[in-house]
Amino acid sequence: MLKKILTTDIQIKIGSLILAILLWFFVVTDIEYFYDLEIPLRIDGLSEDKALNNEIPELITARFRGKGHTLLWASMTMPISETGLILDLTRTKSTQVYYLNEYFAEHPDRFIMPRDYKLDLLDIVEPESIWVSVERMAHKELNVNVQADINPALGYMLVGDIKVEPTKVMVHGPVSLLNELTSITVPPYRVSDVNADVDVSLALTLEPAQLFSLETSAVTLRADIQSIGAVEFFNIPVRLENVPRNVEVSVIPQLIGLEAEGGLDRLLDLKPEDFVVKFDYSAHWDQNEQMYVPEAVLPMGVKRINRFIPDKIEIVQK
Repeated sequence: MLKKILTTDIQIKIGSLILAILLWFFVVTDIEYFYDLEIPLRIDGLSEDKALNNEIPELITARFRGKGHTLLWASMTMPISETGLILDLTRTKSTQVYYLNEYFAEHPDRFIMPRDYKLDLLDIVEPESIWVSVERMAHKELNVNVQADINPALGYMLVGDIKVEPTKVMVHGPVSLLNELTSITVPPYRVSDVNADVDVSLALTLEPAQLFSLETSAVTLRADIQSIGAVEFFNIPVRLENVPRNVEVSVIPQLIGLEAEGGLDRLLDLKPEDFVVKFDYSAHWDQNEQMYVPEAVLPMGVKRINRFIPDKIEIVQK
C-alpha cells in the first residue's frame, strides 16, 4: 500500500515539491537582509616611478543591505564583476594609514558596483585600516636558478647539460627589497624514467608576488635525452704527452680505433677528429712495460669508451 501511495502520480508530486520550494525561495529572498561580502580592494594612482614595499590585502569584507535574491546573486557573481573599492594612492608619498570607513565616507565615488545589484554598502567590516608604504621603483636583472633532477629510463642518457632559457630575468619592484636579491629560484623539477627529450615551461614566482613585476613569467627547461648506442671510429692519432726533451719515444700503432658508447644521435654526428687519444709518458711510463692502454678525452654526449682497436699500444723508447 505504501509503495503504491509513493509511486502514484510521482510526476505530480515532484512538480508540487519544486513549486513549493520556488514559492518559499521567492518569499524569503524578497525580505531585506544585512550580509557581509568580500569585495576586491583595487590600487590606483601609483605613478610608474613608485612601488609598494608592503603587501596590501586584495579582498576586504564589507556589510551590505539588500533583498535576499539580490544578495544571493551578488555573492555568486561579485568575484567576476567590476565591484571594488578603489584606493587612490596619488598623494601617498612614503607611508600612510588609510582608515577604510573614513576613506569611503570621504570618497563614496571610489566604490564601484554594477547598478543591477541594488545593494547599499553600509560599512567596511574588515580590515578597519590599511597601512601603505611607497618608495622608489627599481629595476634589476636577476639570475634564474633551476633545480632540475632528470633521470633517464634504462637504455637512455642525458646528452649535454640541462638548458634553461632565459638565464636572466628583468624584475621591477621596490628598491629596498630588490637590492637584497641576486637570483630567482624556480621550484624543483624532478622526473624519472625519461625516454624522450624534455621541453617544459616552468613558472617564475618571486615572493611576495604583489610587490614584484617580472618581464618574463616562465622559463623553458630543455634536456636532450637519447637512446644509448655504440659506434666505432678509426684512424685516430695517438698523442704523446709530457715526454722529456732528451728522450726519443715512438708509439705503435700511430693511428688507433675505438668503440664509443653514448647518445646514439650524438655519436652519429661525431667524426674521428672529435676524439683525443693520448698517452702521458711522465705519468705512466715504466721501463718494464711496453704495452699500455691509452686514455681518451670524451666528447660531449659520449658516456665511455668500450674498447680500443687494438686494445693496447706499444711505447718504444729509443
